[in-house]
Amino acid sequence: MFEIPEIMQNYWKKQAEPTASALDIFRIESTIGLKLPIAYVEFITQFGFVVFDDIQGMRCLFDYIISLPDRKEVREGDIGFILETERLLSAYETLTRKQFEFDDEFPKFPAHYLPIGNDAGQGKILLELGEHVGRIWYWPFNEWAWGTEDNTWLGFVADNFYDFINRLRP
Repeated sequence: MFEIPEIMQNYWKKQAEPTASALDIFRIESTIGLKLPIAYVEFITQFGFVVFDDIQGMRCLFDYIISLPDRKEVREGDIGFILETERLLSAYETLTRKQFEFDDEFPKFPAHYLPIGNDAGQGKILLELGEHVGRIWYWPFNEWAWGTEDNTWLGFVADNFYDFINRLRP
């Protein structure tokens, strides 16, 4: 169950961003070949593809954990918006595949992560599709292809989308 402050819900209603339809859900699931986690589906069908604007009472900050060989670091990230279906599918196709045979800039992260939102810049909020379907991760933008230079880690955020949304802070 989502625990979203009334001020945020009222703001989102006033902004009237689109909500996900059954066709949106079908298109995403057809592309990834899996059922989407219930919490994520519940959010985008109930609240929609919302923007986390800079208004009084808006929660948009989260902590993420980076596991390094010798330690764990906790850092802070933010969410700017939830991607609408077309942008989500386009981002998934673009960021998880090589664009050209000799492309050394893509993919940006593994294909078993679905970009479902953005931070205030170009970083992505990712939904895990792999072994632990539904976990939330953060990928801060990186120019390098996945596994090269310093593009070798994702930050763990939450075990599921309920926890992600409920733990956001102002």
